[in-house]
Amino acid sequence: MRFVLGVMLSLLALPAVSQTDVLVSWSLVSVGGVAAEPGGRIAFSADGAVFGSTGCNRFQSSAVAAPGVLTFNSAAAATKMACLGPLAEQEEQVLGALVGTVAVAYDPVAERMMLIPQEGAAVLGFVRTE
Repeated sequence: MRFVLGVMLSLLALPAVSQTDVLVSWSLVSVGGVAAEPGGRIAFSADGAVFGSTGCNRFQSSAVAAPGVLTFNSAAAATKMACLGPLAEQEEQVLGALVGTVAVAYDPVAERMMLIPQEGAAVLGFVRTE
C-alpha cells in the first residue's frame, strides 16, 4: 500500500503538461522489431517533458535533445495498473528503453522515428500522429 501511495504521490508531483505545450506526438508501432500492442505512444513538449503510455500504464519523464540523441534525465515515473501477458512485456521493454542516452533515427518522408538505446534495450519504433 505504501508503494502504491508513493507512486501516486510522485505522479501528482510531476509538472502538468497541457496539450498546447506538445510539439510532437508519436504512436508506438514496434518494440524490439516486433509489432507493438495497441495503445503505446510518446509525446515531447518544448520544455523537455516527455509523456505517454506503454499501452497499459501512463508515464512521464524529461529529456534533453541534441542532434541525433535524447538524454533522459531520470527513470520514467509511471502509473502501476496491472498489465497482463504481452502488455506486461511491452511495458517492461518500453520503460527500459527510455533510460539514459538513446540514439534517434528519423525518417522525414515516412514520418517515422526509432529510439535506439545504448545498453541493449529494445529499439522502439514510432509513427508520427496528428
